[in-house]
Amino acid sequence: MALINSRFQQLWRDNGIRSTLLSHMDTDTICALRLTDVELCTLTTKPLFTRTRLTFTPSSLTRPSRLEALSRIGSYIEHLTFSMPHTDETFLPPLLNPLNGHEVNFLYTPHTTKTSVIQRPKYGSPELGDILTQQYPPIFHAATNVPAFITALSYMPALRHLTISCPGQDPSQRYRRDSVDYALISLRIAIERAPILKLEKLSLNHIHPSAFQYLRHMQGYGCTPSAGRRWKQIRKLVIIMDSWDFQGLRPGLDHLKILDDYIRAFSPNLEKISFGWNGRKGPCPLTLFTDPLFAPPRKERKLFAEVTSPMSPLPAAPRRQAMTFPKLRYMQVRNATMSSDQVAGFVYEHRHTVKEFDFENVGLINGGSWDDALAPLTRRSTSSSDEWSSQISGSDVGSSTDSQSQDDLEVYLDEFDEVIDSFGGLPIRQPPTDAEVLEAERASVHVTKLKKRRVHRRRRRKHTHEREESSPTKLKISAPIPISNPTVDVLLPTTFNPNIQGVQRNIEKEAAQQELADDPEKRVSTLKKAKETVLKQLGKEFCKQERKESAGYRGFFKNTCSAGWKSRGMLSHESSTALVPLMFSRY
Repeated sequence: MALINSRFQQLWRDNGIRSTLLSHMDTDTICALRLTDVELCTLTTKPLFTRTRLTFTPSSLTRPSRLEALSRIGSYIEHLTFSMPHTDETFLPPLLNPLNGHEVNFLYTPHTTKTSVIQRPKYGSPELGDILTQQYPPIFHAATNVPAFITALSYMPALRHLTISCPGQDPSQRYRRDSVDYALISLRIAIERAPILKLEKLSLNHIHPSAFQYLRHMQGYGCTPSAGRRWKQIRKLVIIMDSWDFQGLRPGLDHLKILDDYIRAFSPNLEKISFGWNGRKGPCPLTLFTDPLFAPPRKERKLFAEVTSPMSPLPAAPRRQAMTFPKLRYMQVRNATMSSDQVAGFVYEHRHTVKEFDFENVGLINGGSWDDALAPLTRRSTSSSDEWSSQISGSDVGSSTDSQSQDDLEVYLDEFDEVIDSFGGLPIRQPPTDAEVLEAERASVHVTKLKKRRVHRRRRRKHTHEREESSPTKLKISAPIPISNPTVDVLLPTTFNPNIQGVQRNIEKEAAQQELADDPEKRVSTLKKAKETVLKQLGKEFCKQERKESAGYRGFFKNTCSAGWKSRGMLSHESSTALVPLMFSRY
C-alpha cells in the first residue's frame, strides 16, 4: 500500500465528507480505494460491508474460506439480503424406491446441532439417506444443514435488517415443496437461535405464497421456548408477494389465511408495514376477512344429496376480528383491491397513531369512492389539532422526501429498491368477467398518500380575560339635580297613651294551667284523654284506607274468627284503642 498525504487522510476522517464521497462511488471503486492505504481500508470497510447480499449455493455456508471471510466482516453487516431464486436445480421430484419403483414418503425432522447428527441419522434412516443423496440435488442437502445457517448468522451481531428474496416460482408449483422451502425452515431456526439482538426490520421481497408456512413461528421441531422473543423485536415489516388467479377454480384462500396469521403475529409490535402484490392485483391482507372472497355463500346446500334428508347445512364459521396495530405509524398498500368500507374502517381505527397512509395503485371495488373511503380523515372535528395533507399519485419521490426525517428516507431506500411488476411476471390468462374487477382496474387512484400534520392553534389567554372581567367598570357621575321645594323630616318626641295596651293577659287560662301543674293526678288524667283521642283518630284513618283496598277481609273474619271477634268493638271503624290497626296490619 502506498503512503497518502496526511491532509488527505484528515479529510477522509470527516464523517460528512466521507459519506458524501462514498455515496457517489460504486462497489468496485470503493474496493480499489480500500486497497490503497491501511487507514482508508479501516474507514471504508464498514460502509462497504454494511449492506451485503448472499446468494445461496451448495457451498456458500460450508466452504472454509467463505466462513473465514464472513467472520472478519460479519461485525460490520447491518443489512443482509438472503437470495435464493427458484430454478430447475431447486425443484424436487417425487422420491422413488429403486427396487420396486413405489413412491417413498419423506417426513423431514431438522437437526439443529452437529451432535444430533452424530447421535441419529440426518434423514431418519440410512436407507432413506441413500435415496435422498442419489435422487435429490446438492442444494437440497445444503438447505437442510441447519448448523451452517446458525453459524453464519452468529457472525453478524450488528444485523438489524434482514431481506429474504425468493423469486421465480412457477404458479403451478404453489402446492409443491422444493429446496427453497427447506432453506427457509433452516433460516427461521437460525434467526431464532443466533444472537442477533439488534434485528428490527424484516423484508420479504418477491416471496412465494407457501413461504409463510415455513417462516411462521410455531411450536414444533427446531423451535425453542425463547424463539418468540426474536420475532417480537421486529418493528418494520415489508412484504412483496407473488400473486395468482384469485377468481379461478383454486383461489388459494388457504394461503391467504396463512398470510393473515403471519402478519397478525407481528401486529402488536409493528410500527411500519408495507405490503404489495407482484403481478395482478389481490385483496388487502390487513383487512382480509372483510373482503368479498371470504363472504359466506349465498345459496346454502344440504349436507347430503338425498332429497328427503332433514339435516340442515352447517352454520357459517364466525369471521375473525379486524387486525389492529396499536403502535403503527406508517402504512403502505400497493397494487391491491379494497372496498371503501375496508379503507374507512382501517383508517378510522388507526387515525390516532398512524402518521402516513399510502394507497399506491389501489382500486376500489363495489363502486366505492375515495371521498367515502377517506371520510374518517376529512370529517375532522373542530377540537382536533391534526390535519391530513394528500399527495397525487406519480409525484416525484424527491419532492416528497424533502420534508421527511432521515429514518423515513432510509425506509424509502430500503423498501423501494425492488420494483413491483404490475403487469408482467405471470402468464396472461383470460380477463375476469366480474364487473367489479373491471371497474377496479379502470379506477385510477389520484389521492394515494395521506400525511398527518400537527396544527398549532393559538389559545386565548385566560388571565387577561379574567382581568378584564374582574376590573370594575368606570361609572359616569352626572351633575346633581336641583330640587325646588325640599322636604324636611323632623323627629318629634313620643307621648304615652294609656288606652293602647301591647299584650292582653287571660287570667282564667293562667290559673287553670297553674292548677294542672300543681295537681299530678289531674295531669295524668289529661294525658290519658289526649292519648285516647289520638288513637281514635288513627283508627278512623286506618279503617278508611282498608275499606278501599281489602274488601275481602270481612268474609275471611266472618268464617274464621270467633263470636267474640265479631263484636262491634272489634270490627267497628270507631275503635278507641290501638288494637285494631295492629291486628289488621298482621294479616
